[in-house]
Amino acid sequence: MPHHATGGETVLVAPRYLAGTTGTDPLAPLLDTTPDWTRTLVGPDPYYASPCQRLRAARRREGEWSFTYAADPLGIPVWSAHFDRATPDEVLTAFAEQLVDGLGNYFADHLHGGPRYSGLTPARLLAAHEWKPVHGSRPWHILAPDEHAAFHLRLGHLHDHEELRDRDAATWKFTAGPDPVKRPAWTASLTGSTPQPLLTTVAAAVADPRPVERPAHRVPERHRALIDLRPAACSARVAAAQARSTNRPAQPQPSAHEPSRPPATASTPRPAPKR
Repeated sequence: MPHHATGGETVLVAPRYLAGTTGTDPLAPLLDTTPDWTRTLVGPDPYYASPCQRLRAARRREGEWSFTYAADPLGIPVWSAHFDRATPDEVLTAFAEQLVDGLGNYFADHLHGGPRYSGLTPARLLAAHEWKPVHGSRPWHILAPDEHAAFHLRLGHLHDHEELRDRDAATWKFTAGPDPVKRPAWTASLTGSTPQPLLTTVAAAVADPRPVERPAHRVPERHRALIDLRPAACSARVAAAQARSTNRPAQPQPSAHEPSRPPATASTPRPAPKR
């Protein structure tokens, strides 16, 4: 829906993968308040370590976030995930929340036989949202219905250390933008050994059809012709009106044994008394 928003206005944007960022750091407040996680500053950049010391997270000064996991605290990482500075806040937050929640038992609750196992893979989840594969593509990828977001899978063998050294070689990628395949506006790269619950969480966050709030000036200009944008205040007023309508007490209705009577009015004639 076209809307010419002013700079200080809060707007709702859909799809969320074209919404841009809020301009604030969504992860530092989460990791700062997670029990037993530690934070160290290396220059201006915060580095975090999980209680088990196997997971490390860092925010670079450019605004991107990187995560690495090693089987041994001093060992070479087994997998890594990188989110560039333009990744929407909701995607970053979903990944980090799942990471913090599942790291203690290494996501066992979300695997086959676990109480939170869904059976969904990223591809199945995206297919449920009508994302379509591009047959014959190299690397293989599937596109969102509007073709402005993509999920990529690199096929063929690649040594783990090559993926870890070069994020462009990552097995899994999520991208979005006017041309998400050749010139993405943002990229999330995850190496082949990244736990599937984390991949599925990112897929769900990217494909979620619900609009997200943004300061109007943070919505990328080159995305405005591709999105549904509306004032958040207008949507809030509509929701409040719907809530009032739902909560309004119902008017009593006559029962089947009590026929309705017309209301008496001043003009209703009264019968003359008998003499």
